[in-house]
Amino acid sequence: MTNASPSTNVTAPGTGFVLTGRLVLLYLVLFFGTVFSVNFYMARQAIMTFSGLEDDKPYQEGLRYDTQIAAAREQDKRGWRVDVSVRPIVAGRSTIEVRQADAAGLVTTGVMFDARFIHPSDRSRDHKVDLVKVEPGLYRGELAIEPGGWDLVLAGHKDGEVLFRSQNRMDLPGAK
Repeated sequence: MTNASPSTNVTAPGTGFVLTGRLVLLYLVLFFGTVFSVNFYMARQAIMTFSGLEDDKPYQEGLRYDTQIAAAREQDKRGWRVDVSVRPIVAGRSTIEVRQADAAGLVTTGVMFDARFIHPSDRSRDHKVDLVKVEPGLYRGELAIEPGGWDLVLAGHKDGEVLFRSQNRMDLPGAK
């Protein structure tokens, strides 16, 4: 009785190609080396280009969450109607108008508005606009802003208290 040891080489019939254990090992090392290299590169690029934080103080913002919910409920009870329009006036400059009235159509006196245009991917491009009262219930401001997608954060203040706050995505057209 002879002991036949299993062969570690596989020969493809008619080709003369021999698949050895070393060749399989080389294929596996090359495959997984490529996968790990690409994963490392992509992870490094993700970390280098975006910190992952949208807010400067996320923990403190989380603690204020219940306060923000209560403020939103109070804002809903007021029933204010606030309309915003942004129009290009000349190349690179736009005007923003805000109209405010309560549920009965009456203007709330003593309120001042400000607006912030927040760029969705680059905070260094954000713009703050102080709106000037033109007439009761109408506020206007101008700013130099490029066309594209922006988040508009609008806040109405009276006696140091924020009575109205909204955040909306806007697509600003270019000058015509």
